[in-house]
Amino acid sequence: MSDATKGIIIRILIHAAVLTVLYVLQGMVFSRLRLFGIAPLILPLAVIGVGLFEGPTWGGGVGLAAGVLSDTALFGAPVLFTVLLTAIGMGVGLGSNYLLSRGFPSFFLCSLAALFTIAFFQMFGLLVYFGESPLALLRVAILQTTYSLLFLLPIYYLTRYLGRRITR
Repeated sequence: MSDATKGIIIRILIHAAVLTVLYVLQGMVFSRLRLFGIAPLILPLAVIGVGLFEGPTWGGGVGLAAGVLSDTALFGAPVLFTVLLTAIGMGVGLGSNYLLSRGFPSFFLCSLAALFTIAFFQMFGLLVYFGESPLALLRVAILQTTYSLLFLLPIYYLTRYLGRRITR
């Protein structure tokens, strides 16, 4: 086996371990530590970090894996997170190659946009098909995004460290 193949396998295993830890935190720990009935989303932040620091291929691959994990942990549309997180990871990765600087301001703005996009898709069915109050759904979206942003710094430094460490 070549050194390049070993490097890719190690990189996949590291990403799988990090995603597993974040999945356990999101699905089993923070789902029980709700603030105002809201649980945070931390897997999308990791996808954004990987896309920003490692590019569209790794961002899309980690987004696909994180989306499958999120769809199994959160009950809702069966492929909502799989499609969204894959697209977000690839989009942020492409943006980091051509447009975005690889720093905290870009990570913050991409995270904010992605969390509000996810919240929009989560509440779309409730708004259109069930006639829920838009203000109540907006309140939940803002609370979920704010609670998720509390984990911004730890995940930023984790993904930045992994992106720099692994690519060497």
